[in-house]
Amino acid sequence: MRSFLILFLSILFWGCSSTYVSDRQTVSIAQDVDFQLITEHPFTNDFHLLQSAQVNYNNELHDLLFQTEVSEKQLVMVGLSATGTRLFSIQMSAGQITASGLPADDGLKPEHLLADMQLSLWPASSINHALSGAELVQPDATQRLIMRDQKEIIRIKYSHPEFYKGQIHFQHLERGYSLLIEPLSIEETLHEPE
Repeated sequence: MRSFLILFLSILFWGCSSTYVSDRQTVSIAQDVDFQLITEHPFTNDFHLLQSAQVNYNNELHDLLFQTEVSEKQLVMVGLSATGTRLFSIQMSAGQITASGLPADDGLKPEHLLADMQLSLWPASSINHALSGAELVQPDATQRLIMRDQKEIIRIKYSHPEFYKGQIHFQHLERGYSLLIEPLSIEETLHEPE
């Protein structure tokens, strides 16, 4: 399977613009490990994030920006070049995923990007319910491990216990890529009690 980085390099060099629509919710995140994308909003607030990301694959570094909206109604991720040029957008709403700006023939689908984001930010209990063939282990409040047969396949480290408020270091040990994500701006809106 192609790595996370190849998607971004493909976007940068090919400049293809296509639209992708899917209701597929199950993503293969590693060999014999599936993740069911989480459609429920598990947070007490909505948030909008602007994050810088340094992608490392094969000892090559690439800088990107992510603009992310997490709300009760939808999940939106927009990928931008370091200069702010829109590369792609992905939206998940009512169980349907819509993406644009991604190469149509690329083996890595938008579901993979959403899965990496949810593995990093969603509550551990939600993730463990969504995993098949692996489990999430949290040795402490600033670290997550996705384990298959007692072997690490994904390692996520945080600088802040509210994960999206600090640095996130995401390492996919099986696929050989990593992301170093830093928050640039955070906007939060609390839900009104019903």
